[in-house]
This record gives sequence, structure tokens and C-alpha cells, in this order.
Amino acid sequence: MPPAPVAPLFVPAHLARLRDKALALDVGTVLLDLEDAVPPGQKAAARDGAAAFLRQRPGRDLVRVNPLAVSRSFGVACGREDLAAVMGARPRGIVAPKIEAASGLQDVAALMAELERQAGLAPGQTELWVTIETALGVMNLAAIAGTRVERPVRLLFGMGDYTTDLGIEWTRDEGECAVPRALVPIAARAAGLARPIDSVFVVTDDEEGLRASALRGKRLGYAGKAAIHPRQVAVIQDAYRPTAAERRWARRVVEAAGEHGRAGIGAFLLDGRMIDEPIVANARDVLERAAESGETA
Repeated sequence: MPPAPVAPLFVPAHLARLRDKALALDVGTVLLDLEDAVPPGQKAAARDGAAAFLRQRPGRDLVRVNPLAVSRSFGVACGREDLAAVMGARPRGIVAPKIEAASGLQDVAALMAELERQAGLAPGQTELWVTIETALGVMNLAAIAGTRVERPVRLLFGMGDYTTDLGIEWTRDEGECAVPRALVPIAARAAGLARPIDSVFVVTDDEEGLRASALRGKRLGYAGKAAIHPRQVAVIQDAYRPTAAERRWARRVVEAAGEHGRAGIGAFLLDGRMIDEPIVANARDVLERAAESGETA
């Protein structure tokens, strides 16, 4: 699976001015939203706008569709119409909201496969991003993550719908989401999936809060964080990028491990810290992520 975009930018697909702005900014990966940011009466316009946008950048961007079915008091079950409208325009991936069971993932994947065939696309080429954002989805997380379909799958966590589902406040420090937020990357790793993507930070003029939220996600094992405003993209990218100190330490660990390995030594001390194979593996991962972001140690 290709590396995750670190800060995919949500763009309400029914608003032409925001689609045009996203094209002009060249923010990387755009996440065209047909779901929560689009009023029910604008769903058709959003589909048309998303398809037109995708055709300008085939294979690059994501589309969040509406759910295929609704089991809560919020949401519009028009996901089938959404998928039919955008799959032929070759999105990089589809973001499926409110997935609460393995069957929900399978239903979306099967419909995507059917539409790929109809559009003459290679089967399974479109990624499926699965959003965990309800209490039931959290309780079924292991089963969802462990479901195998013939396409790349990545998990996301959604704090907005999660706190709405529980009827609790979404606070600045996000403490009420700590448990499910930590479980998503654990489930992804246990199932052999790529690192997941963290929830948006809903306040657009709080750079300090956004950075703190992004760093929390990074420490939990997320690959990136969705953005809702262009000004958030650079902050998220900077937070997730391995720091110069992290890169220097990782390079020293890898080089020292090579030297000790050639001498037949396993675990060793570096600056008073014990270094063994798991630490070396983590250092290599840091260097790999640095290379993906264009940084060198």
C-alpha cells in the first residue's frame, strides 16, 4: 500500500470555490466530502463536483461517501449513489464512514469491485479507508480490522461522530476519546494493516491545540491526521515528520547496531540506554518515514 498522505484535506465537494481553491493550493491529497459537510439537498451537486475534480487528478485523491445504511439518528444512506458517481473518475481511495461491523466493510468493498469492473478499472486498485466513529464500531474493531477484502484497507478514527454517538462533549484535550483512539492503531497493527489516519481537529484557529493533537496521534501510532482547513496541513505535516533529533538518534542507533553486529554483539549501550533489536527496528522505521517525507538524517 502506498504511504499514507500525512494531512489529507477535507473539501466539501458541493462548493466549487473550495474545490478550485484546493486545486490552486496544491495541498497534496484532497479528501472530497460527500457526507457530513454536505446538506441533504446538495448531495447530487457534491457527486458531480467530486467526479469533475477527480478527473483532473486521477488516482490522487480520496472521496468520503455517505453510508450505505444508517443505524443512528444522523446520516444519509446514499452511499450507493455516491460510489456509482465517483468510481469511474478514478479516486485513489474511498472513505467509508460509520463502519460498525465486518459486514459493513465487506458490503462497501463488494460494491466498489462491481463498479470498478463496470468502469474497466483493475479490480482492487481503489483503496478503502474505513472510519471507526461509533461505539459499536469500537466494540467490533478487531473483527473489522481483520476482515480481508481484495483491495488495500486503512483505518481512520473519527472523534466527531464518536462523541455525538455517545452524547458527550468533544473537548480540546480529547481525553474523552483516549481509549478508542489508542485502540485503532493497535487493531490495525494486529491485523497487519498500514498505520491508520487520526481524526480531524475541529478548531481551525488553534495552532497550538492542533499541534498537540497531532503529536498525540503520532505517539499512538497513526500515520497522519486529516485536516479541515488549508492552514492546518503544514502544522500536521510538521508534527508527523521525524524531527532532526529523532533522525540523528535513529541514524546513530542503526550505525551502532551494524558495528556491534559485525562484532557478534547483540544488545549494547548507547549513551547509557540499552539498545536491542526492537529499538533498532524502530530506528529503521523512523529513517524510512523521514525518507518518505523528504528528510535526511
